[in-house]
Amino acid sequence: MTYKIVSTTLGSSVANDATTTVSYPAGTDAGTFKGAFDHELLLGGTQLLKAPADFTLTFGTSNITITNKSGATWASGVAMYLQIGQAGGDNSAIQGVNKSLAGTTVLVNLGAPDAADADGVAASQSANGAFTINGALASGGVATFDVPRNVVAAWTGTAVLTVTGKDEYGNTVVESSASGTSMTGKKAFKKVTRVSSSAAVTSATVGTGDVLGLPLFLQEAALVLKEIEDDAAATAGTLVEGSLVEPTATTGDVRGTYDPNSACDGAKVFRLALVSTDPTFKGLAQFAG
Repeated sequence: MTYKIVSTTLGSSVANDATTTVSYPAGTDAGTFKGAFDHELLLGGTQLLKAPADFTLTFGTSNITITNKSGATWASGVAMYLQIGQAGGDNSAIQGVNKSLAGTTVLVNLGAPDAADADGVAASQSANGAFTINGALASGGVATFDVPRNVVAAWTGTAVLTVTGKDEYGNTVVESSASGTSMTGKKAFKKVTRVSSSAAVTSATVGTGDVLGLPLFLQEAALVLKEIEDDAAATAGTLVEGSLVEPTATTGDVRGTYDPNSACDGAKVFRLALVSTDPTFKGLAQFAG
């Protein structure tokens, strides 16, 4: 990762959820920081804050807006040092060439995912709290998916459904639906270890969808050069870039997802050719509850 530094002194206090602005470093603008992450803020030489948990950045036309998310007020007169991450690894800048980063072309093989199974996690049941994980994909109370993919659910009776499990790297993931009678999840799970409802529900099923998780962070959907189905260019599916907002139970996948235009059936092989300026980055830490 490469960085730019902005130093200033706060001219007035900044309450939690309030904002302050700083000028762009010389020779940079909003485009310089497209797809950037790993920002840090040092206050008074002692308090180190990290984005997006403690603050967020908005790159405007003429300046950078900093929003305080730390839960405390930043005092007037405090020295502030903003370290802004730029897309790319330490060696990504091309020496002697301005405004250029070296990108790595990555071929992501998403395999031949099985057909979606609407009740593969939990067969139809009534619940008021924890579900019984007893679908066709379950063993010993844990449902294991063939590939990382989203969770879908349907039920009768208004409730919020919360799913807990693991991603493909073994990290705990928690996702909650909106209050309603169905869920089409945005996060990619490899295992589901718990499902619970906020209220009594009936005819409830939980299973898998066709939204496939990516193994590395997708900076922008436009950086996918080609979608491949079997050995041919695929009809465009739906690409969602990795989420860089502070993860919660309702935010998107931290690495990004791909929903192929063709339904998964256990035979079609899906691959993506994409460009990454940092193929080792796996996104922000998952929300674990």
